[in-house]
Amino acid sequence: MSLTRYTAPIPEGAKVVETREQLNQAARENPQTVLYDQDGGYMLKDEDGTVVAVAADSLCPELDQAVAEVEAKQAEMKLAGATGDQDASIPPSA
Repeated sequence: MSLTRYTAPIPEGAKVVETREQLNQAARENPQTVLYDQDGGYMLKDEDGTVVAVAADSLCPELDQAVAEVEAKQAEMKLAGATGDQDASIPPSA
């Protein structure tokens, strides 16, 4: 498992996830978490900002694509005059 994308050290105690299912499981085990695009990769953080899990390099391209799709959908909705973030969640893996 590689973590070369990260530009800062991975916090001690953070679980490294290599698949979307592992990421989903970490989120299910820690329901008060949010996925952040940070330091070149992705970190699942709880409401206190503690990093629960980080995405391994092998998972990051899939998350990059999912985030790009969400951002494109949000831009499309903004152009169409919609407000808010409804219907703009990260799509499930294929």
